[in-house]
Amino acid sequence: MKHAGFTLLEIMLVLVLLGIATAVVLPTLEPGDSTARLKTDAERFAALVKTGHEESLVKGKDLGVKFTRNGYQFMEWQEGKWQPLESDRLLTEKELPEAISLDFKPGELVWQAALDAEQQEDSSSLFTGSGLFGDEEESKKTPDLYLWSSGEVTPAEVRFQSANDGRRYFSVMIRETGEVKIIQNDNG
Repeated sequence: MKHAGFTLLEIMLVLVLLGIATAVVLPTLEPGDSTARLKTDAERFAALVKTGHEESLVKGKDLGVKFTRNGYQFMEWQEGKWQPLESDRLLTEKELPEAISLDFKPGELVWQAALDAEQQEDSSSLFTGSGLFGDEEESKKTPDLYLWSSGEVTPAEVRFQSANDGRRYFSVMIRETGEVKIIQNDNG
């Protein structure tokens, strides 16, 4: 006599297949500007800035971060000019999904005033450029955030926010000492 029903093995196989299908489909259902994605990208950036700061101290080289319309790129001072950092596997150019926008705000007015004064005094200075997303060729060649080999860092706030809902964001706060902290907006 044969009993109708399923064996434990058949039930386990179905559960494994459902788990695999869920793991494949679920990430595609999450929007590109979800809170989890914003947090992940902000945490990755914060970790990379810390890594870049440590690398500039250890190797004695000046590094920088240039923000682009859809991400950011690490640069190094080499052969008398700023160049994209291509020899480092971690500090490479990062591209963000279109659903996430970046907002860079230099901190402390003292730093910004010094950069502005340097730009006015000497047009061949390291600090030339028309700012974030400027059209001038020189602005493409200089970083927005500096990680000096002396240990100093440009204080700044880098905001990772939803392109659809500006109330949802994570701010990466960078201090002159190299301390990096992530703050979540409580209004979103």
